[in-house]
Amino acid sequence: MVEFGLAFPVLCILLIGLLDLGKYSLHKSALLQGAREGAHYGMLAYNETANINSTAQNATGLTGVTATNSVFCECVSGTTVACNTTCSGGNTLKRYITVTATKSFSSVLGSASLNFGSLGHFTPPTSLSASITMVVPP
Repeated sequence: MVEFGLAFPVLCILLIGLLDLGKYSLHKSALLQGAREGAHYGMLAYNETANINSTAQNATGLTGVTATNSVFCECVSGTTVACNTTCSGGNTLKRYITVTATKSFSSVLGSASLNFGSLGHFTPPTSLSASITMVVPP
C-alpha cells in the first residue's frame, strides 16, 4: 500500500505527460496535412491567396487555425529573384509556394513550467505550426 502511494503521483504525472504529448502530436500532424493541402492547391493557382489559406485551414479539421502563404522565385543556380524577372543566360525560373498553418496549443499542464532541479525544466508549448514548401510547375 505504501509503495503504491509513493508511485501513484509519479504514474499520474507520466500519464498526463503522455496524454499531452499525444494531443500535441495529433494537432501537429493535422497542421502538416492542412499546409500540404494548401500547397497542393497553390501549385495549381498560386495567385489565389484566400483560397489557398482557406483550403489549408479547412483541411486540418481543427478550429482556430490560421494559414498564410507566400510565393518566391529563384533561378536554377539557386539565386533568389523577383518572380517577374528572367534569369541570366536563359535559365529556367523556378517558382515556389510556402504554406504555413499555425494554432494555439493549450497544455493540460497549463503554461506553468516544471522544474526538475539539476535535470532541467520543461515549459509546455503555447502554439504550434507546420510549414510546407512546394515547387509550382511552369
